[in-house]
Amino acid sequence: MSVSLSRLERQLGYTFKDQELMVLALTHRSFAGRNNERLEFLGDAILNFVAG
Repeated sequence: MSVSLSRLERQLGYTFKDQELMVLALTHRSFAGRNNERLEFLGDAILNFVAG
């Protein structure tokens, strides 16, 4: 894991179990390759289910 991700975990006071998932969640869709768009869609679907 990179130093900056370790620093982020320390600042948040949380250790991520799946660090690849953390990187994916923090990657904007304008970045080539894998990005957080799937996670955003999943989060929207869950919120719509719970709220409606």
